[in-house]
Amino acid sequence: MVRISAVITLTFAALAAAVPMQTQRRQTGDLDCNLARLKIIFDVAASKKLVSQINATDLPTANALAIAQTSLDSVNSGIQDILAAIFDAKNAPALSRTQVSDGLDAARSALAIIKDPSLNATVAEAQARILTAGQDGDKVVAECK
Repeated sequence: MVRISAVITLTFAALAAAVPMQTQRRQTGDLDCNLARLKIIFDVAASKKLVSQINATDLPTANALAIAQTSLDSVNSGIQDILAAIFDAKNAPALSRTQVSDGLDAARSALAIIKDPSLNATVAEAQARILTAGQDGDKVVAECK
């Protein structure tokens, strides 16, 4: 009788230990999940670099660039919050995911205001990188379950 209760106790202990491991595995993600995470981080960094290379030729352009930089900073902050939660074996905060999405949208919208033809190539490249970052964010949501 002692052996049966010991086996039952060990079984329940193993099941209880498996639950946190499953949550941890889901949060840390598989290869596709982590590649998508890396891609969005690199795309945001590249977007920030491109935006910083655009020289304001007038006040509306300067304002648009300031909004784009601030929005990308907000994206980075949201990503940092998500990564901190993952490393703490917690679920990614929904507000941080929204912050990333909203920041990307705001940066893209701000860059759309810039109408100086001499800046078109760099602005278009930055917009494309931001769009790619958004697509990579969608992949993170899809892959990291």
